[in-house]
Amino acid sequence: MLARTILKVASQIPWDKVIELAPSVAERAGTLWKSIKSKNQRQSVDESMVYSSYSTELSESDLLKGRLERLEERAGSLEEQLQASAGLLKTLAEQNTSLVQQIELHQARLIRQSLLFAGVGAVLAGMIVYLFIR
Repeated sequence: MLARTILKVASQIPWDKVIELAPSVAERAGTLWKSIKSKNQRQSVDESMVYSSYSTELSESDLLKGRLERLEERAGSLEEQLQASAGLLKTLAEQNTSLVQQIELHQARLIRQSLLFAGVGAVLAGMIVYLFIR
């Protein structure tokens, strides 16, 4: 009974929408993952190269300007990652909302069917008792 219910609920999910949105979700997740991974590797390499290239010839203000530029680049990349994350979360939230709506719909149907079967069972039990008494 439970397996049938699960299969029925799973068959009523709008899989065409889920499948339609799945490539974009996967693409956004992959892009986000690659950007995070590449940014972390690039930043560690850039920082080591910049720190090793510092010399006593550069003034304090030049060093601070260089650090400020790197921080601005990092802030820009973090903003891009945040936007990619927001887009991915929006798509996942839409899919989740659709799935929850379908589950709620099937839950209501299951409750109605259970009440109907309980009523039919009560009527049949009453009929059996009536036939035995008679």
